[in-house]
Amino acid sequence: MTTKERILAIALRQFNEIGTDQATVRSIAEEMGISHGNLCYHFRNTDALIEALYDSLIEEVDEQVFRAQQPDSGLNAMIESAELTFRLLYKYRFLLLDFVRIIRRIDSLREKFRQLMQLRRLQFHQAFQQFIDKGLMREEWVPGLYDHLITNLLVLGDNWIPNAEIHFDEKGEVVIRYYLDAFLALLIPYLTEKGVKEYQRLVELGNV
Repeated sequence: MTTKERILAIALRQFNEIGTDQATVRSIAEEMGISHGNLCYHFRNTDALIEALYDSLIEEVDEQVFRAQQPDSGLNAMIESAELTFRLLYKYRFLLLDFVRIIRRIDSLREKFRQLMQLRRLQFHQAFQQFIDKGLMREEWVPGLYDHLITNLLVLGDNWIPNAEIHFDEKGEVVIRYYLDAFLALLIPYLTEKGVKEYQRLVELGNV
């Protein structure tokens, strides 16, 4: 592991455990056993660390989205992608817990996030069209309906971790599974009979 990778690993743990207001370049350097100046050579301040970790999260999530968007992908690929994405979001949970505070002070990250949401919206539309073409999902029966569904999915994706912090004493797997199920439940009413049967088959196989 390189020095940069070690710094980011410790920063991620501290941000997750005590938040971006309490973790500092100095506290991270102290845990690493290096000087404050040495750490700042790699990352000038906590904002630079936060943005680097955000970029790492998006890179990891993009790999899952790419797999789910292959032409031969079906519900199983989408469910696997959603589960892996939820696990990645939990791995980097400080970003969602402190997100409003973070984007208020890091303008470049706010712009990256807005561009990402536009891309995610397009990717959802493309995935839904694939499911429609395969007879797994219903044609949109009210104009703009799927755009509203995508908004609901994105809002849940952005806010489930703060919601869990309020409502759950448990951490980890219990929380991830609860909100993943809530995410997938938003899609079920839009599936065709064929799509519902496929979903039920995946449930029976333990893939959901």
